[in-house]
Amino acid sequence: MTPRERYRAVMRGEPVDRLPYSFGGPRQSTWKAWRKQGLTPEVERNWSAFTGSDPMVGFGKLNTQPIPAYPERVHWERDNLREWTDGWGVRRIDAVNQPTEGFATRRYLEFPVKCLADFEAMRHRYDPTTPERLIPQPGENQKETYNPDGYRVLQGGTAYHDPAHAERLNHGDAPSTLTVPGLYWTARDWAGFEGLSLLTYTEPACVHAMMEHWTQFIMTILDGPLSEVKIDQIILNEDMAYKHAAMLSPDMIREFMLPRYQRLCAFFREQGVDCVLMDTDGHCGQVIETMFPAGLDGVSPCEIASHNDPGDYLERYPGLVLLGGIDKRELRFDKPQARAEIALRYRQAWRHGRYIPSVDHGVPPDVPLRNFLYLVELSRGLASGEDLETYEPPGELEEQLGPVEELFDPLAAIAAAYGRGDGG
Repeated sequence: MTPRERYRAVMRGEPVDRLPYSFGGPRQSTWKAWRKQGLTPEVERNWSAFTGSDPMVGFGKLNTQPIPAYPERVHWERDNLREWTDGWGVRRIDAVNQPTEGFATRRYLEFPVKCLADFEAMRHRYDPTTPERLIPQPGENQKETYNPDGYRVLQGGTAYHDPAHAERLNHGDAPSTLTVPGLYWTARDWAGFEGLSLLTYTEPACVHAMMEHWTQFIMTILDGPLSEVKIDQIILNEDMAYKHAAMLSPDMIREFMLPRYQRLCAFFREQGVDCVLMDTDGHCGQVIETMFPAGLDGVSPCEIASHNDPGDYLERYPGLVLLGGIDKRELRFDKPQARAEIALRYRQAWRHGRYIPSVDHGVPPDVPLRNFLYLVELSRGLASGEDLETYEPPGELEEQLGPVEELFDPLAAIAAAYGRGDGG
C-alpha cells in the first residue's frame, strides 16, 4: 500500500498492511537540547528519512490572520520581559529571549473584542476573499516582528494551485492534510479566554456572531481550492479543554459550535474530504460526547495527562478516529517504562482500528534523544505487526549519534525565561 492508501484505510477502519509510521514532532527547544545529546547536523537535516516516518503533504499557503494587521507597538521593556501590542491587536507580556522555543512564555493582558460592537469594528480584517490569503506575496516571510519565537507569525508557503504542488495533492502517494483555526480557537484569539467565557453569558449574540463569521470564512476561502485539489484530512484547531473538562459546557458546545460544525462537516464531505478531526489539548471526553459523529470524525492528540484513555474512547464510540495518545511523560525515564506505554497504545490501535499512535503533543525538551529514537524504532516494529510483548528494536538509530554533552535542565530554562539566576 502507498502511504496515502494506508492512511485512508486506517481512517475508514479498513484492513492495512501495517499502521502508518507517525511519531510526533519535536519543538524548537527540543532540537536545541538534542544537539547537545549527539544529534548531528546531517541527521537533523534529513530527520524524516532518518526516522522513516511516513510522508504527508500539506495544503499550502492559507493566511487566516488579520489583514491588515494591527500595528505592533512596544509599551515597555526591562530585563527579559517586554509588554507590547501584537499584530492581532492583543496586548501581552513576553520573555524577549525564549529559552524553550516552541513553548513560549507569555501573558495576555487585553484583547480587541469585548462586545459585539468591537467585533463588528474589526470584522473587515477577516475578509476571506482577500487575495493574499492564498497567493504568496514577495517578502512576506521576511517581515520584522517583536514576536519572540515566531508564534503566530505567517510563513507563507506554496500556492495550492501551483501545478507541481496540485499534482502532489491530487495524485501523489502521500496523504494530504489541511489545518484550519477552529471556531472556539478564533473567538478566543479575538476576545481572550476570560473574555470569551464571560461573553457566553453576558452577550451570547457576540459569540454567535464571531463563530458564524468564522464558519462562513472557512467555507468561503476553501470553496474554490477544495474543488481543485484533493484533501484527505482537515484538522480544526481548537485547544478547548482543561485537564478534566472542556472549556465550554456540553450544552454550550451544542448551542454555539455543534450546528456550525455540522455545516462545516457537510461542506467538507461535499468537497471530497475523507476525515474531519478536531485538535484539542486537554480532556476531550465532552468534545467527543457532544460532537461525534455529527460534527467530526475524531480528535487529536489525546493527551494522557488530561485523563484521556484512547482504548476507552474507541470502545465507547465505534468509528471514532484518534491520533496521538502516547504519553510524553513516560518517555523521560528508562526504556522499559517507555516500552510499556508505547506497547499499550499499539495494542489498542490493533484491537480497535482507526487509531494512529504518536506522542500526545509536541515532543518537549525533557525527552532525551535516545529515548525518542527508541520510540521510533519500537513504533515501526509494532506498527508492522511485531510481537507486542517481546519485540525489542535493534537500536540502529542510536548508533548513528554523537556523544552526549549535556541533558536538558528544566530549572535552568525556567530561570532563563524569567531573567533570574536560579530556578526558584
